[in-house]
Amino acid sequence: MANESAGHHAGRVASSHSPMPGMAMGHGVGVHAVVPEWLAFAGAAMFLVIAASHLRHLMRTAGERRSWHACHVLMATGMAFMYASFSIDSLGVPTALWRLVFAAAGTLAALWAIGTASRAPSAIWLLTSIDLGAMFYMWSVRRLLAPLSWLLVAYFVLAAAMWALDAHRQLDNGTPSVSWRMLPEESASGALTVPVRAVATTSRSLIGELDIGVSMFAMALGMAYMLAVMQTLP
Repeated sequence: MANESAGHHAGRVASSHSPMPGMAMGHGVGVHAVVPEWLAFAGAAMFLVIAASHLRHLMRTAGERRSWHACHVLMATGMAFMYASFSIDSLGVPTALWRLVFAAAGTLAALWAIGTASRAPSAIWLLTSIDLGAMFYMWSVRRLLAPLSWLLVAYFVLAAAMWALDAHRQLDNGTPSVSWRMLPEESASGALTVPVRAVATTSRSLIGELDIGVSMFAMALGMAYMLAVMQTLP
């Protein structure tokens, strides 16, 4: 039985044998996660906790770390809305807004991951741009593409395993960046010169405290599950 509601809840489908949460995607057409109501509440609550965790770190840090945590506050909030059924989501955020925000954030993260003459490419930011791209995909498509969806499911399961093993920290720590500095040196004639040279330095870790690994593990599994459930829908 189909029930239409305003905003991003339009076209949600209610099961004839149990209440089902809804999730709206793509051009105002509802795509619905067929999961028990209790799991919708649990998933939404979990992602709100993850968002709060990253928000706490965001407020305690600065610079690149702050931007990285802001991306994950955004993703966790978007996933909380995805899990929430319309019975607990009364805000009705338009899907067009989610698409715009995730497209912009993903593009900026990808550009930052590429690096510049003064900053080496970042594997962590590259993974973040993929995560944001997956969020854009889930909020945008009218019908999911099976090969891409299952590839993303595998990616997030692998990401969860890497967070469980703390492997992401190895990608984050010791990543070289390049800065241009004036380094005095003495020439053959004894004259002191100050040439400008590129100096490799070590960038500050983005990941930080242990609880970030826990929250990222939960986020990766939650995103993998949502993609898998969405792919099983008719």
